Amino acid sequence: MKKILLSVLLLTTTGLFAQDIPKFELTKDGVQPIVVVIDSLNAQTIYKKTLNWVKENYKNPKEALKADIENETVRIDGFKKNAWFYKSLGMKQEYDMEYSFLIDIKDNKIRLTFTVGQFWGDDKKTTYDYTTFFKSSGEIRGAYKDAKPSLEQSMNDLVSSLYNYIKGSKKSDW
Repeated sequence: MKKILLSVLLLTTTGLFAQDIPKFELTKDGVQPIVVVIDSLNAQTIYKKTLNWVKENYKNPKEALKADIENETVRIDGFKKNAWFYKSLGMKQEYDMEYSFLIDIKDNKIRLTFTVGQFWGDDKKTTYDYTTFFKSSGEIRGAYKDAKPSLEQSMNDLVSSLYNYIKGSKKSDW
């Protein structure tokens, strides 16, 4: 009985401290913005950490940074290699993607807006976009069943990276 109570207590308290980060979802109409709560951090701190994250995660941060309104908004235009894939005749076809990532900042939260841009394959622009993945009903086309989750994974990896950077402490012991 003690083990059961201890297990229930541990599971309950772990759930209280763990935060689920909202996830981007791709639909035939695009990607809806998400709001991520960042407890106990004011807008100024979130803004500064966001700019530092851009500097550490983008090859050319000055070129990637397209909007910078102090303590309010940061917009990044980026390029993701191998952003998504699909399988054709059993072979994995990988594609790169241009994107825009808007970060609106307030005390204790950020609103993230992701815009899927141009796709690239074999170093050439493709002639289609993400809407090709979907039937008019909104259902995923069979050929693109791997494309949607792989593209969502790329978007959500960006969210996790930003969130962890903002929440983490960058202290070093060397």
